Amino acid sequence: MTTTFSFAQSENVDSYLTSLKKSGQDSKLSHLKHLLYDLQSAVYSNSGGTKVYGDHPTALFADINSLNSINSTVSLKNDIEIVTIKIKKSSDLSQSINLNSFSGFEKLKYIFITTEIETTPSLINNLIKNDDSKYVILYKISIGG
Repeated sequence: MTTTFSFAQSENVDSYLTSLKKSGQDSKLSHLKHLLYDLQSAVYSNSGGTKVYGDHPTALFADINSLNSINSTVSLKNDIEIVTIKIKKSSDLSQSINLNSFSGFEKLKYIFITTEIETTPSLINNLIKNDDSKYVILYKISIGG
């Protein structure tokens, strides 16, 4: 009898962008760069509440502690394509990122995890629960800035 374990696999955002460029996926690369770096309508959700800026938001910014209620607290989710999850302190690494929390986000393609603390890709991968490979999971570790 063989047992197979499935682990979430996140990828460094810079490496992923490079791989899109090398594989000639210019429109996908351009669109992802737009989602990551350009100003756009967005929803901001944290433990203090939810705020919407603009019409038809395509981005959601959340802290890790607000994820359990994200499906019910964010009402404008129809056009959201990217979720940026911020990990700000070491205690955040004891939380989990349950991808089922995003089940109501029909256009969601990317989960982008950013950290402001020292961590490893392995620890980030261990945070992710219920990964069904529906999303591209990216991360960036930015210590001190």
